[in-house]
Amino acid sequence: MVTWISFALGFISSPIATRLFMPDELAKVNLFGIYAALFSSICYLGLDQAYVRFFREPPRAAKRQTLYTFCIGVPLAFSVLSSLALLFFWRSISTEIAGDADPGIFLCLCLYSFSLVMFRFLSLSYRMEQNAKLYTIQGVFQVLITKIAYLAVGFGNATGKAAILSLTVLMSLFSLVCLWFQRNRLEPRSLREADKPFKKELWAFALPLVPLSLLSWLNTNVNTVVLNQLMGFSETAIYSSALGLAASINIIQTGFNAYYAPYVLEHYQDDSTRFFTVHRLMACLLTLFGLLISLLQAPVFLLLGKAYRSSVVFFPFLFLSPICYCLGETTGMGITIAKKTHWTTLIFLFSAIINVVFCYLFIPWLGMAGAALASAATAILTLVLRTAVGERYYKILTSYRYLLYTIGLMLIASFGNLLLDESPVPKYLLLTAVTALACVLYRKEISTLLGTLKEMLTLRRKGPGEGSATE
Repeated sequence: MVTWISFALGFISSPIATRLFMPDELAKVNLFGIYAALFSSICYLGLDQAYVRFFREPPRAAKRQTLYTFCIGVPLAFSVLSSLALLFFWRSISTEIAGDADPGIFLCLCLYSFSLVMFRFLSLSYRMEQNAKLYTIQGVFQVLITKIAYLAVGFGNATGKAAILSLTVLMSLFSLVCLWFQRNRLEPRSLREADKPFKKELWAFALPLVPLSLLSWLNTNVNTVVLNQLMGFSETAIYSSALGLAASINIIQTGFNAYYAPYVLEHYQDDSTRFFTVHRLMACLLTLFGLLISLLQAPVFLLLGKAYRSSVVFFPFLFLSPICYCLGETTGMGITIAKKTHWTTLIFLFSAIINVVFCYLFIPWLGMAGAALASAATAILTLVLRTAVGERYYKILTSYRYLLYTIGLMLIASFGNLLLDESPVPKYLLLTAVTALACVLYRKEISTLLGTLKEMLTLRRKGPGEGSATE
């Protein structure tokens, strides 16, 4: 439900934002979110992933309350200390976001990042317990605030600073409310169990992920940052708005990732053939979704204001990054299972370097399309590396053809959309043909998905306890 609601609100927020705010002002809001994501992800100190990994197997057989209190307390304290350290650089940071030195922007960045750190762990607690009801309620309100509610300020004062202030206040209050509801999960006295061996095992897993946070941010956002530096605020807003539409594929990715990591860590000692089935079905879903939205790009882009619609030319390239990331979750889980997190850091280091190089090569040549192309190329390389290393530690794939299907079909659609931009009839004929080919190549997976959907609907109609013995 969180994923579907996020998907719906994303499509609602795009036309609102692109009609209320001029590109220069909307770019400030987008850049604020990008730098807040960097700040908060570093402050996690890798303990968010450590909490996921050790939830069912706490170090030194410690209580889960000890693990949770330690994992949320340390990042929050580090966030405060980091904010104090960054005071020396507030002018340059606020200038990068808003175009001029503004202490209010810097203060909002610190408060909003602190709230993101807090909410990350508050969300993980429900996720790891597989408490779907509370995870959904909490997640829906967070999506509502970060995608819709703060935009209301634009009806009276359509400036980036006003939107940033509104977003910060709403997210801070919401995180405090969520913390109050989960206050019983925190047991500061239980930290006495966090002895030296406990911390050693936890930090051994978490610390290699700290540079990974920066590298992951670079891979996700360096295209937007470099585009802003080379082209300006207007192009940045247009590119970011297209990214927002392409993020519609998160309807599959986010829901899948929320469940799959805990599931794999619980069942990896069982038969691994089920994981290859998941890989095939995810490749099918992601490919068809990306191709269908690309095919329907004309009505989709009517959602955006006129000043933002020029990004349609490179739109399909933007799908490759979330697609490759999600497929990497199905092929690279061996790294997490084997606790070889240093490999993830090395992979993302290589990818970040390549992404920066591609950005400075392609953006001066192709502008916004160059940023999209750099993102797609980097995503493909990252998927290849994650797959190669992950398979070394835990064999999942019996065939690589589904990876080739997905990457090949999306590249054909992306380059066709770019090169045939001035010829709409051949362009849409090509996109239709590629989508039809995907349906043929994934016909078995489509049949499986439809059969699963039918079975789910049948069970829902019967109600609990009315299924067959095999069910």
